[in-house]
Amino acid sequence: MFHWKIKHRSGLNGHSFGGYESYLIATQTNRFATVVAGNGWTDLVSASLYLGPTLNIPDFYRAEYDQLRIGKSLFEDMNAYLDNSPVLLAQKVTTPVLGWVGKEDRHVNALQGQEFYFALRRLGKEEVLLRYNDEGHNLYNNKSQEDLTLRIQQWFDRYLKNGPIKDWMIPTED
Repeated sequence: MFHWKIKHRSGLNGHSFGGYESYLIATQTNRFATVVAGNGWTDLVSASLYLGPTLNIPDFYRAEYDQLRIGKSLFEDMNAYLDNSPVLLAQKVTTPVLGWVGKEDRHVNALQGQEFYFALRRLGKEEVLLRYNDEGHNLYNNKSQEDLTLRIQQWFDRYLKNGPIKDWMIPTED
């Protein structure tokens, strides 16, 4: 028999497309005690109109036929883009969220994670955003990797094991 209390001890962690999924899941359920999302889309409208530097083409294909598989352009099915944009669903979040971005990310614009952070803050929700100023989509600097690993561990300790609140978890004025 499944005990529902177990669900409150589960955390979710995703990066890139998994970061998008983590943000979206946080708007759909309170199944997880906490969510960590890194460098994920939060606004599919702007994300689909972004020039992707990897292939140097607009990212239409990602939304239409690649990862999202909406199957239609923004202008053919705008509701699909709006209904699947976490930033537009931020009012539904009831779970503490730790977001992180590489400020120099050219694969998923760092503004995506920052907008979700500001939306949750504006709504009085619990989120912390970590910004790695000299990093891109992936963290290559050992110091950044160690910092993120430690903070995720401390975040999960706090929300999965009722551990202490660390100073960096306390919201500051933006």
